[in-house]
Amino acid sequence: MYRGSNNSGLDPSLMPERRDRRGVVLLWIALLAAGLSQSAQAQSAPEEYQVKAAFLFHFAQFVDWPAGVLNSGDTSLKLCIFDDEPRRQKLQSTIDGKVVGTRVLQVRLISQPPEIQGCNILFLSRDEARRQTTILKSLRGLPILTVGETPNFLSDGGMICFHIEEDRVRFDINLGGAESSHLKISSRLLLLATSVTQTGTPNGGR
Repeated sequence: MYRGSNNSGLDPSLMPERRDRRGVVLLWIALLAAGLSQSAQAQSAPEEYQVKAAFLFHFAQFVDWPAGVLNSGDTSLKLCIFDDEPRRQKLQSTIDGKVVGTRVLQVRLISQPPEIQGCNILFLSRDEARRQTTILKSLRGLPILTVGETPNFLSDGGMICFHIEEDRVRFDINLGGAESSHLKISSRLLLLATSVTQTGTPNGGR
């Protein structure tokens, strides 16, 4: 199991002068995760989900889908959420239209589980807990990055799970789940996770 390091004490003077673009983005993610000054309990839901939307955007930059999955004739990268998601407007306004490599991130609202087949990323909030297990079971082996936020998300087969730790938004990664769906998660993103597991159940963390 990999464990992420605590990035709250990053000293810019110790960083190498030459960094590639992805390294700069990763530093931004690390500082974002470590630097939230307000407690999660004190934050309004829109503020919390604006942060999570930013993470979703950067997750997309550090995942590789299998060859042929992303249609060469379609330049979009589809992030799906259910249309009854209470925070859908905040998620949409934060990341819809953002550029990910040569593609444009498109937030797609879906109403029924079968529509997930056309997605590249699926976000399931805690409000989808009642159908989470069924949905994740139906997606096993499919190249769809699944991101959620319930305590049993990874054990249900989800790939990246948000949680709050020390009043900050953090995330755990189920690497085994991603690999079984032929998705490759960058080692740089793995280093920022609180925990990375091959089995679906994180064994500890920071």
